[in-house]
Amino acid sequence: MIDRQILAGRWRRLGATAVDAVLVPSLTIVLVMAFEVMEDPEDFTNAWWMGWVLALAVVSYLVLNGYGLARAGQTLGKRLFGIAVVRADALTPASFWKLICVRAPFFPLLFVVIYPPLLVLPLLDLMPILGKSRRCLHDRVAGTRVVRANAMNPKA
Repeated sequence: MIDRQILAGRWRRLGATAVDAVLVPSLTIVLVMAFEVMEDPEDFTNAWWMGWVLALAVVSYLVLNGYGLARAGQTLGKRLFGIAVVRADALTPASFWKLICVRAPFFPLLFVVIYPPLLVLPLLDLMPILGKSRRCLHDRVAGTRVVRANAMNPKA
């Protein structure tokens, strides 16, 4: 059992998520403009542009956070707030592929608030953080937890 003193606080996690929720879409917008994904109003009539925007969002996430996640289990926001993602059963960084393929797909749920019927999805993901273990649904699915970065053991 991991000592609750080393678990990341809810406000730190919220702050880190807010930073990431600004940085990733901002870079995505820059890339969308640079690659001229949507030049004309007619571009909105075809659904292909959504695929390109999604692909550029994934690229943005990896450009901004890939190295930090692979090395220390940290996005830029988590690094700024001094927290990191570790395996649930140890204080070692979680597998990069688990972070990218299992945990990261929950990140876009933060943006479904635009469509009210889907608002229940991020709530289902985030509500478990109120428990003693401070683990969201995406933490449980990925087998991870978020701790203070200074409590982490280096990679084995």
